[in-house]
Amino acid sequence: MTVVVEPRLHVELEEPLTRFTAKYPYTPEAAALSRWLVDAALASWGMFDLIDPAVLVASELVTNAIQTGCQLKIGFQVERLGESTVRITVSDGSCSMPVFVDAGLPAGPDHVPSRGRGLVIVNSLARRWGVDLYACGKDVWAELRLRPQSRAR
Repeated sequence: MTVVVEPRLHVELEEPLTRFTAKYPYTPEAAALSRWLVDAALASWGMFDLIDPAVLVASELVTNAIQTGCQLKIGFQVERLGESTVRITVSDGSCSMPVFVDAGLPAGPDHVPSRGRGLVIVNSLARRWGVDLYACGKDVWAELRLRPQSRAR
């Protein structure tokens, strides 16, 4: 079933609702739409403690995809893998690997790189993350897990 939330956002819903899928244009609005979709999905699953970190991870992954400059649609998916784990996947048409700038950045605004820090954030929030390369693009994904005591409210 496809739900059109607004003209630019077509959400694929499957029963039971364990996966939300969308396609976005390569515009800055894609990050905002992904944050909205993650918030709605996790709230519907009762995974409230994951909303803030998952929204940030989604935003970083979509922002990286936007910066590739591809002209295809960005694929976005948030999927419930079990009662405590979600996976966020962003697909783009670029075969360029994402850039990970490790910790230990020099202090001061004149020395901080303008790109590459998003994956540091993803790495710190996700249980694990990775990249699946294809002939015409890639998926960058991250899995987040609830702590045992915070499964439901």
